[in-house]
Amino acid sequence: MRYFLPAISVLLLVLLSVHAQDELDTDELRLLLEDFVFEDDLAVVLFVSNGTESWIGARGLADIENDSAVQSDDLFRIGSVTKPLVATIMLQMVDDGEISLDDLIAEYLPDAVVANVENADEATVRQMLQMTSGIFNYTESDIFDDATNANPNRAWTAAETIETIYGEESYFASGTDYYYSNSNYNLAQMIIEDVTGISLADNLETRIFQPLGMDSCFLETPERFAQGIVRGYTQDDNDNWDDVTDYNDGVGMADGGVICNAEDLAKFLPGLRDTLLSEAMLEEMLDTVDDGAGGAYGLGMGYDEGEFGMQVGHDGSTSGFQSNMVYLPDEDIVVVILTNNFDSDLVEELTIEAQAIALGEY
Repeated sequence: MRYFLPAISVLLLVLLSVHAQDELDTDELRLLLEDFVFEDDLAVVLFVSNGTESWIGARGLADIENDSAVQSDDLFRIGSVTKPLVATIMLQMVDDGEISLDDLIAEYLPDAVVANVENADEATVRQMLQMTSGIFNYTESDIFDDATNANPNRAWTAAETIETIYGEESYFASGTDYYYSNSNYNLAQMIIEDVTGISLADNLETRIFQPLGMDSCFLETPERFAQGIVRGYTQDDNDNWDDVTDYNDGVGMADGGVICNAEDLAKFLPGLRDTLLSEAMLEEMLDTVDDGAGGAYGLGMGYDEGEFGMQVGHDGSTSGFQSNMVYLPDEDIVVVILTNNFDSDLVEELTIEAQAIALGEY
């Protein structure tokens, strides 16, 4: 299944350069946000950059109960947008000679995991990061679902989530297909912490956040659970808003546990090129497989042909939040959207419209 898309070599060259753009139409961006979000809607923060200029806007409610308006620097859970950050750490470890992408993950995992998780004895580090391991997704586990419903505030560890898939059948033999499984990245967390001897939170801080000046960002831990962030919501069967911020469905881990504001999160994708990864590791990250839905997936990085050409990035959703982080490397355009509305369908459309304005095609 592993292959290079024809455009990957071109994409890599573009990622290694910077393109100056025309002036951003900030008035159009402001009107766009006003068109999509009313003041009494749930919160949306939109950040747009064209490599030389940036704009950020915020609209809606950060807290319904207290009628608090969102601010542009407010903190949100970013969900699975965490995954490319974690993959970057592992690629840095590859560059440092600490691991190899073609190592079996079994070399770094506890014996109990290897014995009880199907495919844990045959999947490689690359396959784990690329969602081709075939390992069962813990968020589809009845054991995990029942446990979170019984105790919504339980603080999970990565190892505990993996225990919920003991005995579950794999989706396929490792390396033969693609299936998006959050278990892969909680296994990655276990490997990172075992090899480096420090927590994932500290690895993110020293390897990602500090070098890029992502000062607002951190991995949510039990000690900082639901602190300092906007409230997250979902709709019940009667279309009423339920505050689910304190519902812990596995946040705080490598599959989706980072908290960040929009402006800092927008530093990550350009930072891959400028600071975080060598050219060789960036090429590995962008070595993709077909995701079965019209796009492709690399090592923690989505890749597809969008409305305005090839784009890389990731989206996410968790406990009352949605997020999107997209980079158009041909034009050096970054769009980040954060919302505390788990049920919103505006994220994809707003991303496209913001890209159009940044390109002067709106």
